[in-house]
Amino acid sequence: MKTLSDEYKRFRTYKYIIIYTTAFASLLIACEDTDIAREWHTYGLFFQHILFGILFLDNLFYLKKAINKKKVLHYISSFNGIIDITASITFILTFFSDSTIMDIKYVFGVLSFFKIGRFSDALTIFKDVIVNERKSLLASIYLMFLFTLFLSTMLYFLERDINPKGFSSIIEAMSWSIATLATVGYGDVVPMTILGKLFGSLASMVGMGMFALPAGILVNGFAQELARIRYITSWNLVAKVPIFTNLDKRTISEIARMLFIRRFGRGEVVIKEGDIGDGMYFILDGEVEVTRAKGDLHIKLKAGDFIGEIALIEHIERTATVIATKRSEMLELTTYDFQQLAKNKPDILKKIQEVAQKRNH
Repeated sequence: MKTLSDEYKRFRTYKYIIIYTTAFASLLIACEDTDIAREWHTYGLFFQHILFGILFLDNLFYLKKAINKKKVLHYISSFNGIIDITASITFILTFFSDSTIMDIKYVFGVLSFFKIGRFSDALTIFKDVIVNERKSLLASIYLMFLFTLFLSTMLYFLERDINPKGFSSIIEAMSWSIATLATVGYGDVVPMTILGKLFGSLASMVGMGMFALPAGILVNGFAQELARIRYITSWNLVAKVPIFTNLDKRTISEIARMLFIRRFGRGEVVIKEGDIGDGMYFILDGEVEVTRAKGDLHIKLKAGDFIGEIALIEHIERTATVIATKRSEMLELTTYDFQQLAKNKPDILKKIQEVAQKRNH
């Protein structure tokens, strides 16, 4: 059973350093004009130098990598490259106090917060959803604009003479229409004609559906993307288990679809030594400790590791106790589900037993 490599641990430490540094640096910029920030201006400026200095060094690190790979233009024109340069410029601007430069520093400093996006799975998923659903989103936005323009034009002709305050032009009518379609109407301007009120009521009713349309598209996109990520993660976890090495991709896919999520709190027993094994676990998040009553085994496993795989093919007692040392999320493959698959495909069990025998010898 493998554990996280030292290289991955170093990357994780570096990732959290950059995330926290970016968050605190952007927060300092955002709070600079507050009373408490003015009172502690010297200290605030000192921390700005340090935090944005770290981000500046990080930019140099990525720039050096781009130079070595001869992809400098690609890096500086990418989203991450632009944000890195923005953070570096902010570091330089922290040494100036001119009012115009300060305004630029505020803008660039807040924009530097997007640097977290490089390490954020949530933002990456959001970006992928936007890209995948761009056609549907553009179509919904087009329909919203079309309906708003139609409604604004009709209200302009119906209300311009009787109610010129809010409907003296199509643009002003459009402003009212958007507020109404978004169901946040201000109430200071309302249609006065019968037809105007009719169109206003229609706008209120349609508005709820119109603005829910892109939200529904995004929700569906998120669900599909998360399902895709979970399937890929499950497939990769199953594929790296030694007893599954001789199985074809289709069979691994079938096994991956059998997995379901289990969550364990800190201190909760996942597997107890001496119990009959009834399944195996793949660790998605968290940490577990593996021990034996004899005291000859004491290891920790983290995300990407797996435990209890022998229970799938042999009806034997567990040889160790596994306890969650942190809140953990795992994927479980039960012996029953696996045996049902093996009944339909006897050759699977034979291949797995062959690999298991080789490992034992």
